[in-house]
Amino acid sequence: MPMDQLYILIVGLYCLGVVSALLANGNPKMVNTLSHGFAALGCMATIGLAAAVFTTGGQTLAFQLQAPLGLIKIRLDSLAAFFLLAFGIVGTAASIYAIGYSREYYNRRYAQLASVYNLFLLSILLVLTISQVVAFIIVWELMTLVSFFLVNHEYEKNANTGAAYLYILMTHVGTAFIAIAFLLLASAAQTLDFDLLKTGTMPESLRSIVFLCALVGFGTKAGVMPMHIWLPEAHPAAPSHVSALMSGIMIKTAIYGMSRFFLEFLGSGPEWWGQLVLGLAIISSVFGVLYALMEHDLKRLLAYHSVENIGIILLGVGAGMVFASKGMPLLAGLAWIAGFYHVFNHAVFKSLLFMGAGAVLHSTHTKDVEQLGGLIKKMPYTAVFFLIGAAAIAGLPPLNGFVSEWLTFQALFFLPKAVAGLVGKFWAVMLIALLGLTGALAATCFVKAFGVTFLAKPRSVEAEHAKEVPWSMLAGMAGLSLTCVAAGVWPQWMLRLLSQVVSGYDGISTAGLFDNSQWYAVAFQTGQTGGVLTMPVVVLLIAAGCFLAILLARWNGTPCRVSGETWTCGIIPTARMEYTATGFAQPIRRAFGTVLNPVDEIITDKSRNPYHGVKIKLHVHVTHYVNELFYNPLKDGIQAFAQYLTAIQAGSLQLYIGYIMAVTVVVLIISTRW
Repeated sequence: MPMDQLYILIVGLYCLGVVSALLANGNPKMVNTLSHGFAALGCMATIGLAAAVFTTGGQTLAFQLQAPLGLIKIRLDSLAAFFLLAFGIVGTAASIYAIGYSREYYNRRYAQLASVYNLFLLSILLVLTISQVVAFIIVWELMTLVSFFLVNHEYEKNANTGAAYLYILMTHVGTAFIAIAFLLLASAAQTLDFDLLKTGTMPESLRSIVFLCALVGFGTKAGVMPMHIWLPEAHPAAPSHVSALMSGIMIKTAIYGMSRFFLEFLGSGPEWWGQLVLGLAIISSVFGVLYALMEHDLKRLLAYHSVENIGIILLGVGAGMVFASKGMPLLAGLAWIAGFYHVFNHAVFKSLLFMGAGAVLHSTHTKDVEQLGGLIKKMPYTAVFFLIGAAAIAGLPPLNGFVSEWLTFQALFFLPKAVAGLVGKFWAVMLIALLGLTGALAATCFVKAFGVTFLAKPRSVEAEHAKEVPWSMLAGMAGLSLTCVAAGVWPQWMLRLLSQVVSGYDGISTAGLFDNSQWYAVAFQTGQTGGVLTMPVVVLLIAAGCFLAILLARWNGTPCRVSGETWTCGIIPTARMEYTATGFAQPIRRAFGTVLNPVDEIITDKSRNPYHGVKIKLHVHVTHYVNELFYNPLKDGIQAFAQYLTAIQAGSLQLYIGYIMAVTVVVLIISTRW
């Protein structure tokens, strides 16, 4: 099928998902089947569209609309195709998962939820393919508004409403910066067409302003610190299949926007551009994982890890910008590929983890890991899938997270050679150390998340009575789990696609970078490296070792197994003896006490019976310095100013009309210069 027809088919499938949900409003089962079925088909077709772009080359589709939009172009190039591929894979899994998960919303505006979900998918497709400034800003706003309604779907909960309004406030601030960046570019190039924006000439200072506006605007949507405050609030509030798409794909549209500006519209810039991106990246990585470690709400924990992983992505992007500014095209290509590969990997394993958290919530009706435990026996398949996602996000081989993080390490190893001065080289080396610290803390965090949630004994009645989730939810998680394994064991196919994506941009080259397929040593190749083990061989050796161990264990027959309680000096073990999430995180909390500034709150509940003693509860709060030093004073200032303005609100209609007339007269005088 030609690409133009395939694109129209995808748009049509999403529109059918919107309309079918509204038409079948009275039959929730039909709404579920039709709406999410069309969504899954549309995402599968999106995968086919991306594959067609990579195999046959890009294409531009043109549609003539009324003013002020005019001629709208849909550009399907390799950069858009890469993000469409990630979107299609995650969207397919999330839509299949939603068939089972969303049943609990049958009596809670279900048709609206399913309809808006398809509209959300359509808006993401348009953001990734629109190639005209005004239309892009419109669909960008559409994506924001649609996701706002999804976050606020359960508006009966005050926390959800607060999270939704914080989200839309922050993202509208980001949109304002994006609009300024586009308008400055369009003014210089005298066009609104993406293909021609790069032809405009502007002073270096104005280029830097455009860069900063794009970084702030798209960085707000991506959740880069310090613009991240909406992310840990909004993601937990949304339904879990929506959370998977928001964290896995929606925030990646911001990386797509940055890539358009930094690779295409602006091209290679001064060194400080990349250094600024690297600084924000490492702050997001380290603080994101530290705050995640302190969280006991499973979805908030995952949301903070999105901040961390956006930082890892931007480490590759920032390093690529530094290398390009220094005339090192091969290293620039390696760094950009590392960043893009982590875009794909994070989309897959973070969506998988949000689905796993949604399965736990679906079965136990709680996100608090302190109330869970023992779920590996109640939900064995969910436990396996969550463990795969946890190992992938921790960067453990042979899963996909290891590949992209290792490529990022390889790029950063050469960063000290690209920066000048002793201080610059020192901080370049520190980036490597801090990225290693981030990986270690991420592994620690998911040992806590998986261990406290799935192992030991249930800590609550809900966890005790948990059961495995429906097949559709398992199918969605299984597909992403297989993708994590495939992209880790055999990453060459993705590396070749990414070489095609980044090649041809200013200051970037991928010539011969992955010709010998040895991605793990690409930056260190100085000669013959044919004797190095490949990842598939390592996996086969591990599998062979496990098989041999099983044979040796069964050599003398199957041993007799007797099940019993864990020996605890004659005391029957209970859930109260288990390691808690608070206790697990305590060493990290103390080690980074200066940064986190934790406050311990001890609550005692004295018993009337003197023989039973007292019940003690410990709550730990950490300080979020960005909120304390900037956002909270800003909020207080706005509220104080609004309170001051209430003095002019007298409740008189005539007075308001007088205000309007006075302002109108002043505007007319100024505009006519009279």
